[in-house]
Amino acid sequence: MFNGNFKLICSVVGLMAVLVMGLAMPGVTQQNPLSRANVVNAISNAVAATLTAAEGDIFDTDNAKFYSGTKMSFAYIPLHPASRSLQVLNENLDRLFAGENLNVNLGAFYIPDAIPGFFLKPGSYLLKLVNKDRVAFVDSQGLEVFYASKVEAKDTRGQPGPFSSWKLTVDDNPSLIIGGCIWVGCLICIFIIW
Repeated sequence: MFNGNFKLICSVVGLMAVLVMGLAMPGVTQQNPLSRANVVNAISNAVAATLTAAEGDIFDTDNAKFYSGTKMSFAYIPLHPASRSLQVLNENLDRLFAGENLNVNLGAFYIPDAIPGFFLKPGSYLLKLVNKDRVAFVDSQGLEVFYASKVEAKDTRGQPGPFSSWKLTVDDNPSLIIGGCIWVGCLICIFIIW
């Protein structure tokens, strides 16, 4: 009787010791630092000044899109559907396709580290749709510091969808091409080539 209880107590103590040691090991109970929530939070903190500077625009950090490869990393933060710039764009699509300048924000672009051979410095930039053929990268000083290599604005009104809100392609052979299509009432494809 005593021997059976002793074995049971020893077994329970042994299992508890294994459980406590297992939970105390680094990484077992820690949250993953590369989880989507942690990355979104880090990007939100990094681009806070840019996101605040865009008057009337609400950025949808929960739907940020990320890319990380051997040569570069970046994030695109779209505008929330309730943003002022998207409302202005949707109200003025006829003017856009007539070739007029609109100068409305499309989102934010964040570069965490220097990209070899690319002159945009690490930081956050507003993506501003100047007209149907030009998208500018605007720095924290409000200066247009870079223009997308190619822009295609397609009138998709009345066409059956669904159009994804952001589609990204990256090709780094032989040169580097970033292509992103944003659906904001119409389809706008932005290409960066270097």
